Amino acid sequence: MPHTPEPDEDNLDTITPPQPVFHVEQALLGALLLDPHRLDDVKGIAADSFSTAAHAALYAAISTLPRPDPAEHAKNTTWLDRVLATALEEARGLTASYLHALVQVCPWPRHALAYARMVEAEHARRRLLTAAERLVHTVHDASLPHPVQTALAEADALAAVVDDIANRFPPRSGVLPRTPAPPPTAADDTEAVEEEQLLLATATARPDDIDAVRWLLPDDLTLPLHAGLWQCLTTLARRDEPIDPVTVLWEAQQRGLLDYGREPGEVLRMLAEPAGSVG
Repeated sequence: MPHTPEPDEDNLDTITPPQPVFHVEQALLGALLLDPHRLDDVKGIAADSFSTAAHAALYAAISTLPRPDPAEHAKNTTWLDRVLATALEEARGLTASYLHALVQVCPWPRHALAYARMVEAEHARRRLLTAAERLVHTVHDASLPHPVQTALAEADALAAVVDDIANRFPPRSGVLPRTPAPPPTAADDTEAVEEEQLLLATATARPDDIDAVRWLLPDDLTLPLHAGLWQCLTTLARRDEPIDPVTVLWEAQQRGLLDYGREPGEVLRMLAEPAGSVG
């Protein structure tokens, strides 16, 4: 069963983003608030694809309200006010300042399709986990009047979810296994670490320049996390996929790099630091 957030589970002024998908959802909603017509590019998700009630309510409002005239939208907040009023009916914790924050944290509105695909992927994981947990619970529930039939029905439901996910996400070659967390390292060279952070932020801001330093290998970097993030950047560039702090953070999660003990928000801030040129 898909995750359906409870209407009052969020207080967005105090919530600590627990997972990279929270940042992805913020980026997608910010892109759609900035340019509502990008909703035409978004496929495969619905309001219940989001991990929080507030985000679900905002997406529902954006999806159902008539889109504004682009010229008028650029001059006033009339449409944004309507989005907020509509979303408040389902998520009372929303504020105008949070909508403003969503616009501010969106790296590139043109990457809306990539953000939506990530939201879809995380929703698929939640669906799979929920179906698996229901099957396990059924198998161990001794109170059921027809345990075998009920367990088989849940197994069929799980199989249906797996089939649907397989159709939505065909296998892609070159996917690497999750990277295990490294052993503790010696004291860092502060200057080298700062230079590497500048490199990563600059490459994220100017991905077209990554090819200029193709000689740089992950092993050349001081910290395992930095090495992994550089590999994320070069992989995204090789695939010709969108690159910004959010997409790099997402790739890092897929590779298990957040197991290194860094919070998603911390990694995101590091990648978003102002930068000059890679070369």
